[in-house]
Amino acid sequence: MSPVRPGAETTSNTDDAPSWVLVAGATGYIGRHIVEALHDAGYRVRALVRNEAKLEPVAHACDEVVLGEATDRDSLKGICEGVDVVVSALGLRTLRRHPSADDVDLRANQNILECAQAARVKHFVFVGVLAGEEMMSEVPILRPRERFIDELRQSGLNWSVIRPTGAFNDGAEIFRIAQRGWAFMLDDGHHRINLIHPADIADVTVRAISDTQLHDTEFGIGGPDTYSHRELTDLAAEVLGKRLRPIHLPGWTVDAVAAVLRPFNRNAAGFMRFFRHTLSRDMVGEPVGNHHLGDFYRELAAKQ
Repeated sequence: MSPVRPGAETTSNTDDAPSWVLVAGATGYIGRHIVEALHDAGYRVRALVRNEAKLEPVAHACDEVVLGEATDRDSLKGICEGVDVVVSALGLRTLRRHPSADDVDLRANQNILECAQAARVKHFVFVGVLAGEEMMSEVPILRPRERFIDELRQSGLNWSVIRPTGAFNDGAEIFRIAQRGWAFMLDDGHHRINLIHPADIADVTVRAISDTQLHDTEFGIGGPDTYSHRELTDLAAEVLGKRLRPIHLPGWTVDAVAAVLRPFNRNAAGFMRFFRHTLSRDMVGEPVGNHHLGDFYRELAAKQ
């Protein structure tokens, strides 16, 4: 996995910088920041959305908006015409039974890739998951996403795969539990993670387009601060100014609940297993960016 080397001298294709970038997943937590970062970097942004109203916070940064359902190939006709680069931050986020990871992480991204190939797009950038290949044997919900990445590598397009550790909104769940007076940890809480702000993921996405050293490769990234899960709860307690009652949940209990859930709701069971395995290993990517989790927690506390 290639290093991003923030601040290092790079080889750039700025003389032939693409003017149009299609962003799939533009209304999502990460996608909105990618739209903003591309706009600020001088790119012209075409946003693919199902519901234009959800794009309102970043509508000013979009030069064009196209309505389409990525899982419906027929609704995507022409979306890549005149586009130089496609960025997909599209991924399953729902705990509802439908759509499935196969529908979104695989087929929807395949549909977009096929459109990119037909339009002779130069470069396809995809936002994946750190250590997805390593975890997918134990976390089935990751397999469709990793299968798509395999297909992207073989697509004939220039490609880049960005693998963040986890975004700040993942840490927000720990903070919300702390607000109720609890310190939640899986097992003993010693595994480490450096969560990353979506704006920093977006900045790396822009670099992946302009820096040819980041083409045809993948790289794992995280934020500037690394914490054990125990330290994450300590940080939340410090920001909130309260003592927390610890909850140590054995990993096997999450597996057991996921197994019971799976026949009824594969998405909910899949995300439980994902949560269990990401908290049962170190998830540390190359540190990038300058947004700090402590500041994010203080912002959450100010909104109480």
